[in-house]
Amino acid sequence: MATNVPPVNPAAREYREQEVHYVRRSVTFVNGSFVMPASLPEGALITATLVLVTTAFSDGASLVVGSAPGGNDIVAAADSAVTAAGAKRPDTATLKGPLAADTTLYGTIAGAPAAGAATLVFFYTPNNDG
Repeated sequence: MATNVPPVNPAAREYREQEVHYVRRSVTFVNGSFVMPASLPEGALITATLVLVTTAFSDGASLVVGSAPGGNDIVAAADSAVTAAGAKRPDTATLKGPLAADTTLYGTIAGAPAAGAATLVFFYTPNNDG
């Protein structure tokens, strides 16, 4: 492992056991831009995504998640459909396959909503086959 590269911030979360990992964060309409509390480690596979909208966001609002600020390669606005309450399971991410590097997930809530709350959960399996 290279020792001359700076660590990703927030740090990648990886347990040594062979188990499905997850990163979870609750957001509301006031968040605007946000960062998930842990990054996904190099080689990880995103196996599922859940956007649980507990309070519908105001009309015109959208939520995207990407591997860069403002990006939507993990969750596109049409897939999160935050203007209606309920569980959304986006599966059309353009970022596929093993992650090339530790990857921070950046979210954006756009459209200046006056209401809304959601919990985002990203399930992934790290490359710890041995």
